[in-house]
Amino acid sequence: MNQKLNIDISQEKALLYLLNFLKEKHYRFTVITPLTHERIFRRKQKSDSEMRSLKDIFGWNMPFYPEELDSDLFFNLKKAHLIRIEDNQWLSNVRVASLNDELFIHSAFPTIENDAVFFGPDTYRFYYHLKQYLLNESHSIKRSVELCCGASPVAIAVSKSFPDIQEIFAVDINPKALFFSQINKKFVGVDHVFPIYSDLFSNLEGNFDLIFANPPYLMDPCKRQYRHGGTQLDGTDLAFNILKEGIKRLTSNGKLFLYTGIAISHQGNKFLEAIQEWIQEYPAFQYTYEEIDPDVFGEELEQPAYQHIERIAVVLVKLFHEE
Repeated sequence: MNQKLNIDISQEKALLYLLNFLKEKHYRFTVITPLTHERIFRRKQKSDSEMRSLKDIFGWNMPFYPEELDSDLFFNLKKAHLIRIEDNQWLSNVRVASLNDELFIHSAFPTIENDAVFFGPDTYRFYYHLKQYLLNESHSIKRSVELCCGASPVAIAVSKSFPDIQEIFAVDINPKALFFSQINKKFVGVDHVFPIYSDLFSNLEGNFDLIFANPPYLMDPCKRQYRHGGTQLDGTDLAFNILKEGIKRLTSNGKLFLYTGIAISHQGNKFLEAIQEWIQEYPAFQYTYEEIDPDVFGEELEQPAYQHIERIAVVLVKLFHEE
């Protein structure tokens, strides 16, 4: 079922050292949108006379001098190549975010690499809505999977909040995401979250009581893994594929919970139209569709691929058997 994950032991030790160090210092950092992050970053650059805090270094990814960081921590990160020097200052190659009073490793800002592992406002919204959904779920959930898991903060938070779920497979096609998932899982201390390399369900066996996903949903000209969701459905090709493949992998009482962004043009909503036509093939199933945020990533509308789009909204799609 699973291909062995490539774990860099020296980096694993250094990242766990970092997370434990930050936990002891009561570190907290809420990740915001890249555009807002840029604004705060520029503001902080103007106050270079101030000593860098842990939040500056590992949250805002500000450059720092060695004397601004604990010497043992600096040594461990440098030895594991987790910090780098630029213009006579150092930069962290990772960021640390907080969710539910837990800390999670993810990629540094800006996330420009193709294999960057993203954590952002969608992560918080996704977990909040999924948690509310599960609190009202009457059927027992034993076996579940998160698709496009990234650094697995949601899978791990769900495993802590709902310990009766016996297995949560955390699936991604990005080896770096699975490496960070393994670190985050070990640090938080959960043993029933299983990071797995898989293109959606390709390396997974059997059916699931719960499938949940927050896939990439933008039309990214660079086609970065954490952003690009396809172009045929204005960014939601991947989200639609999750529905099409997921419906075949649900148990009799299984549920599929999809959080995604959708691009709406003056001609309508391609994603919703595709669902309405496709679901007719499955009369035993029904779905709900709910728009929970009417306007996100407005800056994307400046891009060439979005010239026919009026807004990007966030929606929840819940798929289940007809009762």
